[in-house]
Amino acid sequence: MPNMKKLIFFAAITSMSLSACGPDFFYQSEKEIADGGRWMYRDTVDFAFTVRDTAALYNMFLDVTYADSFPNQNLYLKLYTRFPDGQRISKPYSFDLFNALGDSNGDCSGHRCKLRSVLQQHAFFNQPGEYVITLEQFMRRDSLPGVVAVGLALEKTDGTKQ
Repeated sequence: MPNMKKLIFFAAITSMSLSACGPDFFYQSEKEIADGGRWMYRDTVDFAFTVRDTAALYNMFLDVTYADSFPNQNLYLKLYTRFPDGQRISKPYSFDLFNALGDSNGDCSGHRCKLRSVLQQHAFFNQPGEYVITLEQFMRRDSLPGVVAVGLALEKTDGTKQ
């Protein structure tokens, strides 16, 4: 029995130390693109989260899972932010999925690649309440093949806004 207690204690300590090493994600979600990875203009993707601490700073990341046969070098997205007071703003983004030589900028396994890109460092939220981030594909073709999933991650930093 004493060996079982030692084993449980060791497992608990290992688990706590491993979880302490990773990023402190305040929010993280990934959503698959419907229709077998053919992203249509009408198929927007929403990420909703609630902010209570308006002094905290966050790093925002976009994760894109895509086929290694994606037909373009870049992915253009329009990102909309809806604030708790109902105000909505938009901003276009471009993400380089492949370099100029055609090699993936993401980590690939099989025929799928995943790229994590920084959307904003040291972001803060002025209003407490629910925020909704909406992603819309902003390419020249409506039926965009090869984007399998998109995700949003918010990493809480140690900093606070001044």
